[in-house]
Amino acid sequence: MQYALNAAPDASTVDLTRTRLRLCEEVVLAPQLYGEETYYHIEVPSKSQFYRIGFAEYVFVSLLDGTTSFCEALALTARALGASAFAEPQAMSMYTWLLEHNIAVFADDDPAANTKVEAPPNAAQALQKLNPFWIRIPFGRPDNLLKALQPVLGWLFSPVCTLLGVCLMVAAGLRLAADWDRFEAASSNVFATDNWLWLLVAWILLKGIHELAHGLVCQRYGGSVRETGVILAFFAPLAYVDVTSCWSFPSRWQRIHTAAAGMYVELILASVAVFTWGQADSLVMSHLLHNIIVMASLSTLLFNANPLMKFDGYYIMADLLQIPNLATQSAEAIQNLAGRLFLGLRKSAPAVTGRNVWILRIYGLAAMFWRLLISATLLIAGSVLFHGAGLVLVAAGIVAWFGMPLFKLGKLVVNLFQNNPARLGRGAIALTAFLAVVGGTMFGLPVPFSTTAPGVVTLPEGCRVRSNVSGFIDQVFVENGDTVAAGDLLLTLRNDEVSVKHADLLLEIKQEQIRHQIAMKEHDAGAAVVAKNNLESLNDRLRETDEQLAALEVRAATSGTVIARNLDTLSNTYIHEGDDLLVVDSQQQRELRISVAQEDYSLAKQLLSEQVPVRLGTRTPTVGMLNRVIPRASRRLHEPALAATDGGPLAVTAKESSDNQDESMELADQRFEAVVLLAQHSSEKLLPVGERGYVSLGNTNESLAEHLYCQTRKWLTDQIEAAQHQ
Repeated sequence: MQYALNAAPDASTVDLTRTRLRLCEEVVLAPQLYGEETYYHIEVPSKSQFYRIGFAEYVFVSLLDGTTSFCEALALTARALGASAFAEPQAMSMYTWLLEHNIAVFADDDPAANTKVEAPPNAAQALQKLNPFWIRIPFGRPDNLLKALQPVLGWLFSPVCTLLGVCLMVAAGLRLAADWDRFEAASSNVFATDNWLWLLVAWILLKGIHELAHGLVCQRYGGSVRETGVILAFFAPLAYVDVTSCWSFPSRWQRIHTAAAGMYVELILASVAVFTWGQADSLVMSHLLHNIIVMASLSTLLFNANPLMKFDGYYIMADLLQIPNLATQSAEAIQNLAGRLFLGLRKSAPAVTGRNVWILRIYGLAAMFWRLLISATLLIAGSVLFHGAGLVLVAAGIVAWFGMPLFKLGKLVVNLFQNNPARLGRGAIALTAFLAVVGGTMFGLPVPFSTTAPGVVTLPEGCRVRSNVSGFIDQVFVENGDTVAAGDLLLTLRNDEVSVKHADLLLEIKQEQIRHQIAMKEHDAGAAVVAKNNLESLNDRLRETDEQLAALEVRAATSGTVIARNLDTLSNTYIHEGDDLLVVDSQQQRELRISVAQEDYSLAKQLLSEQVPVRLGTRTPTVGMLNRVIPRASRRLHEPALAATDGGPLAVTAKESSDNQDESMELADQRFEAVVLLAQHSSEKLLPVGERGYVSLGNTNESLAEHLYCQTRKWLTDQIEAAQHQ
């Protein structure tokens, strides 16, 4: 059945079997072909209401002309359809459904014409109105506005413009791929707190244009838009337009075009923004265009194109598969499958056969798990973001989403308990066995994947040239790519404080030497001892200063090739003691410097000095030796390439204060640092420095349930901490 089946009116008030109905004069019925089956659309133009019924229902409805009674129409339907006709209860449900939706009225000469049939309250709709995560705010009918805009904007959806738009999207994709490093670097601040307002503005504008496109294409093919408004999905504003009139379009490609129009326009805007962003000189304009690119492409493809939710992608898939009411039929397919497996219930005449049965089952399972995932995510987010008030929102959301299915399940259990307890017992046994299998899998099996630690390919510690003293860079004697030998001068530093201190110490030493000589000539033993002790102290300080003075000349510790960027711009740059200056690649063994989570520290310690599996990018898996694990956890980001802001796997946060721009980020959680010596064969090229990879630390002893619980708990803790710091 393609219509809502509601309970019939009280037979003691109206005996509907003796009544005659006629369809309202404005009602229009139009056939549509879905695959090999024919369906009929019922349209009520004055209310812009559209319904879909099957062929058997259409035969019955077409007989209601005001002169044919219910019993006569039922008999004629049975004679015309034979075994395909429905029984009297279904016919009565259809009969009352027509009255409740004002599609049909009693014949003028029917005694029941003055009797009003009231539609029973719909509990599901009432619960939906109470859902705090899905609030609908209608604004009215926009047909006049769309008609005014049709001459101005309608040409955008012509076949020629659509083809040009697709070409523009391809060109924009190639342009974005060429500038991907720059775009990725700019993406690091997309979800920053101070960018939320920009994101919200871009979101509202794009979604408004998105829905406008739906309305324009719907009118282009002769449809009408009944209503427009805003839906607050988890308090995020989403514009909507009611284009259900496209159901009556005879061509499924017209319906698909209507459903895809919003995504098409957003991707066009994203494409234009890509080319404009590449040429923008203003930082503000570049930032706004970047937000538009992200929101109009990423959010559109992940949100609107997702067929598992009843948005654009869902209606496109339904028409491509030629399965009307895909969500309803897939839910019924899952219910029928569950009824057959657990209760032994079988439908006498399945509505769907062949490959469509499996399509509906697979889609129904995927949509069910997706809804559960989204529901759990929204409920968790509500409890985290709104703290105490979130508990109220969680309770309301649970009732709105799961109250009705649980109520129907309870009614089914009570009905089986009263009428067929044996079948209920079978269901209890089957359900217990199913839960035992699922529980055994979740709690009995270990985690089916290994624990990994991400890392970056680096050079051995001796290849890094660091400053042993603070100062200004005076001269640079090498360039990137130069070959140097051990001891070659690389650059010199200038530190007036060290130079002056060295000169002062030399002067003080000469003065103490003179004092010591005078004391010896005068045979003053006490003064001679004091002068000697002062000389020893001054000489110690001089040796330290000599080391600092020598450190102003930075020399290569090993032979190799100089690796450094922008050496010519370092003159007069101030550096701190310990700062990295450049690298001398000695073409020796590479290291993989990895970051180990706190809960995986024991696994890493057990593998110390042992071979571990290593995976670097798309290269063939190799091995390395876990050389050392630094036994101190910290938030220090030892390799910037591991940060999520740079495309890495580790979450980072901005430091509250940092003098060093290169160390402006820190890890969100404390982690351990470890070093893996990578295996290198003489016939292989050396691995490039900076390439990301990961090390497998083996399987944990956790069950799948324990692992999911720990990961969920960790995620919740991170979210709560993030919320508290905002």
